[in-house]
Amino acid sequence: MSNLVVPHLDKVRHSGTAGINELEPESGEVVVEPSPSGPEPSNSPGQSNLTLIVYHNDGPVITNNVGHVDNANLGTNYGHMDQRAPGIQNRTGSTKDALNYLIANMAPGAMHDSKERCDAPKCMEETRVAVQEEIMNWIDDGERDFQPKRIMWVTGPAGTGKTAVLGTIADSCKEKGTLAASFFFSAFAGSANRRTKRCFVPTLAYQLMGHRDLKGIRQHVLSPIAEDKGIIFTKNLKEQFITIVLNPLLSRVGELGRNTQARLVIIIDGLDECDAEQYQLQDSSKHVPIRRKEDDQREILSLLLLAANNHSIPFRILVDSRPEHDIYDFFANEGKGHTRELFLDSKYDPESDIALFYKAKFSIIRRRFKLPEDWPKEEAIFTLVRNASGQFIYAATVVRYIEGAPHSTNSATDISGQPSTPHRRLERILSLQSSWRHGNNLHNPLEALDALYRLVLDSCPDPELSMKWLRATRQLGQTNEPPPVRVLRLVLGTSPDEEQYALGFLSSLLPTQLPEESLKRPYSFYHKSFLDFIEDETRCGGRYLTTGQVRGWMTQRFFQTLDQRESSTCCNPALLTRSTPKTFFQF
Repeated sequence: MSNLVVPHLDKVRHSGTAGINELEPESGEVVVEPSPSGPEPSNSPGQSNLTLIVYHNDGPVITNNVGHVDNANLGTNYGHMDQRAPGIQNRTGSTKDALNYLIANMAPGAMHDSKERCDAPKCMEETRVAVQEEIMNWIDDGERDFQPKRIMWVTGPAGTGKTAVLGTIADSCKEKGTLAASFFFSAFAGSANRRTKRCFVPTLAYQLMGHRDLKGIRQHVLSPIAEDKGIIFTKNLKEQFITIVLNPLLSRVGELGRNTQARLVIIIDGLDECDAEQYQLQDSSKHVPIRRKEDDQREILSLLLLAANNHSIPFRILVDSRPEHDIYDFFANEGKGHTRELFLDSKYDPESDIALFYKAKFSIIRRRFKLPEDWPKEEAIFTLVRNASGQFIYAATVVRYIEGAPHSTNSATDISGQPSTPHRRLERILSLQSSWRHGNNLHNPLEALDALYRLVLDSCPDPELSMKWLRATRQLGQTNEPPPVRVLRLVLGTSPDEEQYALGFLSSLLPTQLPEESLKRPYSFYHKSFLDFIEDETRCGGRYLTTGQVRGWMTQRFFQTLDQRESSTCCNPALLTRSTPKTFFQF
């Protein structure tokens, strides 16, 4: 048997029968290995038994290839001891693998503070104060309500600022340490893994185990992932949720009660934008039923209700969506006893907030374009506020349209060839009032917004071409994803500047100056209401294009651009087909 004595800050001595090995410790770490020429115990070939004496050590004690340690005397130590035997997988290694599996299946862009959401809408200072106060009071002190609810559903029509409110709440909770996790769905902007449920549970689990009050659950999250080598992510959503969210939390329930001084909150934004995840079998001859997005949305709500039902878990759950039928039905029935509804209507005085928004933005435009201090007139702001009808998306689109393309102080020209200044663009918007207020669509709450969208489209040099490009950006391929920007440029553009000619005048509706990294992703839009507009014949009117018309034009353009490249002497004719994903031809 070997004896080991490790004095404080001295050399590590390992005494064996064949001599003494001396190792200089690094950073206080003690590494213990048997002597290469020492005896091999009969009960464990290739391993040694040691008597280990370590005292006054500042770092970890690690025994490598040691089958058994007798009479370990650790004395006064401030590190940890880890015995690593051959043929046994190191816990650190499996934990690392599990973390890699988890990261590979999450959606980093869906977290509230991701780089992908750096331009996401937030509430301006002094706006939406009443709404924010009601939500924050519920998060912090909702247990004192006469009938406490664990879930709050923030809802309201399109454009009422739901995402801005929840984004601001997420920031506030992060500062206070009460944000446990967040997931911001998006059907029209950002990465593809924000559009379905696939990455929902892993993204929540990753954030939960990183919270300062929940660090004790980390091993409980990663262990089951390591044990089945990531197979958990191929199972249904409920199994994932129970295995890597609920069970880890329940395993530390006593500790959670001591550490969490305030209620933690999970924030889910844009649930109505969660699209259906379609499943495909290897045997393509077998029919797989097409899932509805409402099925996946209800599946997510069922998981949240499962968590809300367990009062051992110190979470509140904040969800927002449009009041779509299936979501409303869920909260009115299964979730009724656990849900508090907050509807963004006139009682929260959105008009005052929209007026503040206009004044702040017009102040910036005045300085940028050197406009008079009294521009615009108060009556103009009053009209714009009234036209918004409580829809923040109307106000945001108005401001983007009036200021024109970003980072430009030059006056562009409109389709009539006249200078298009902020003042002239404001006058155009104000002139819309009479056309829609005296029409037959007063029953349509979106008519003012639709009129604004039609105005922006009509400002393009060729509105029909712009509409074709817009609709092409949303055509789904075999992977159920829109094509990336670079692919559409390659197969639709008959000239290098056609994309800017078609979309450049629409900078109030979508980003038109794209960095290189964005070309690998589909086009993004500022608000889903515009996509609803261009896909709805009753709202879009004469500019509407059917899916067949759009696909026919895309096919024609593909062969047209292919012919151009075949006739070019500087381009390999096979380049286009090699550079275009196969799924583009199967839309």
